[in-house]
Amino acid sequence: MRLKAGDPVTIVREANNYLSIIPSAVRSPSTIDEANSTVLSTESSNTIKRKVVSMYLAGYNIINLKSKSGRILPSQRDAVRDIVRRNLVGTEIIADASEIITIQVLLSLPELSINTAVRRMFLIAAAMHRDAMLSLAELNHELAEAVIKSDDEVDRFSLYILRNLVIATQNERILQEIGLRKPSDCLSYRVAVKSIERIADHASGIADKCIAIKDKIDKDTLQHIDSMSKRSLALITDSVEAFLRRDYSLADSIVDKANDMRLIENEVLSHIDNSEPSSSGSRSLNIKLILEDIRRTAEHASDIAEAAMNQTIRGVIDLSKSSRLGNTS
Repeated sequence: MRLKAGDPVTIVREANNYLSIIPSAVRSPSTIDEANSTVLSTESSNTIKRKVVSMYLAGYNIINLKSKSGRILPSQRDAVRDIVRRNLVGTEIIADASEIITIQVLLSLPELSINTAVRRMFLIAAAMHRDAMLSLAELNHELAEAVIKSDDEVDRFSLYILRNLVIATQNERILQEIGLRKPSDCLSYRVAVKSIERIADHASGIADKCIAIKDKIDKDTLQHIDSMSKRSLALITDSVEAFLRRDYSLADSIVDKANDMRLIENEVLSHIDNSEPSSSGSRSLNIKLILEDIRRTAEHASDIAEAAMNQTIRGVIDLSKSSRLGNTS
């Protein structure tokens, strides 16, 4: 390794209590923290956005986008600025020339514990769901537009958490600093984060359909829809609490309740068909699609609960084993 007396080295504790001794020469920023990507003139704005997000999620701190033709197109430049501003927490464009754009991640780990970040993300998604239902009740299109815009904030938290999870799988020190116990926890957190992101997407979908509805829904029908919505929101809340508190019993109880949501949806659909036979096809379709969003929200709560059970099953097994041993003695 060409080491001599006095050379600095870094000692990193890896998983399973292994120690890695890394010479500073090997820890070159260009090979660990910096990513270079060529931008082709034929690449679309969405392609470039996805490429930037992928490099951000991979854990790179400096992202260089270089044009092969010598000039980055204005539409491509706008796409990079948009994704940095709207979706990437703690990033800034530090160089913006005709042939190169450099993005730097300024956040140091850990800014937030993983549980704090997940809870904040969930609170935004839950507020979006409540506001979407309020916009439906009041036919408030302005509130519905605000819900749709809030989806960007949930996406920002999602990408930030997923980036930290990727980095944590490679460094046990960071794993512990963000509040996780073992690398396998990252899998459960990824499921939970993606489920919360989809819950926000469904809230945004409800708001979008509200905008398409021009006449207020009758009070009785609205009460049935609202009752189903509150059940779904309660399941989401309990599933996230079960996940963050590592409560196996609470998580287990949520799965069966979530499975019942399809029966509740069918009951509400039956009521709507009987009470609004003369409603326009477009309005009836939007109401039914909103019910589907509410039901699928509950199904994502079930996914979070299952992730919580997968994460805590070892404790349940150990408890059962200890109980049997106690009875034997």
